[in-house]
Amino acid sequence: RLGGGASEGEKSPEEMVEDLAVTLSEQMPEDFPHDSPGFSKTDHAADLFQVLPNGAYKSLDTVLLQELDKFNKLIRAMRSSLVGLQKAIKGLVVMSSELEAMFVAFQNNQVPGNWIKVAYPCLKPLGSWVKDFQRRITFFSKWLRSGEPSCFWLPGFYYPQGFMTGALQTYARRYQLPIDTLNFGFTVKTMEGADDVGDPPEDGVYIDGLYLEAARWDRRTKKLKPSNPGEMMSLMPIIHFNPIQNYVPPPADYDCPLYKTNVRAGVLNTTGQSTNYILSISLPTDEAADFWVLMGTAMVTMTND
Repeated sequence: RLGGGASEGEKSPEEMVEDLAVTLSEQMPEDFPHDSPGFSKTDHAADLFQVLPNGAYKSLDTVLLQELDKFNKLIRAMRSSLVGLQKAIKGLVVMSSELEAMFVAFQNNQVPGNWIKVAYPCLKPLGSWVKDFQRRITFFSKWLRSGEPSCFWLPGFYYPQGFMTGALQTYARRYQLPIDTLNFGFTVKTMEGADDVGDPPEDGVYIDGLYLEAARWDRRTKKLKPSNPGEMMSLMPIIHFNPIQNYVPPPADYDCPLYKTNVRAGVLNTTGQSTNYILSISLPTDEAADFWVLMGTAMVTMTND
């Protein structure tokens, strides 16, 4: 056990951390079944994973499988470390340096480093991080069981850039166009969230869950405007990401960068893409682009709380 006392009637640090570990263990989802030997048509929606004439899956089916792979790796790491931590607190196994760091992180409402290693970028404290994790699992579980959603919650993805490429590939295959000639055009819709969306767009994808930082979207004028007093972030309505061949953003628009987190910094991964920057979204505005650059206006996929 780690040292630490508690006055009479209060729980010790060990007891509080053990209670948290037990609670989180009870809340852990099952592994996604796609990589198990018994995976069959009864485990997924009928319109998923149909083999195309070229022997491959649809682009977004492949994206889904890649995301499920990453989530299973995280789920298994979380589950095994929670079991190990409970055993170490009971004195059944040696408290390794990794488990000790996990113990301290739980005390401080922080995400353990051994989870961060296999997780997506996220700056939330542990309590909010777990709720966000559960929402991600729910989103992908529904996709797997019920089929491709009409609106995609972009913040839920490990690798949003891969999803973007998959959406462009879908359009390129449908219209037999070279994918390197395609980029997204953007239309901010009047729908506020996924629950307001009926049918998916004919082409492209609807996206929800993005936040504007240091600006707001004016629903009346349908333009980018300065933030309201005291408001650092505001949730955007649904945005239609529509593939367009040889797309050039309107010169009067602001090319608003979209990041996973508001750190606004990242490193290049093995594919040469940033681990944080996703893409830029052109938004109508009455101000010059320099105004928004000086304001530090950007979009992010999540808040930090």
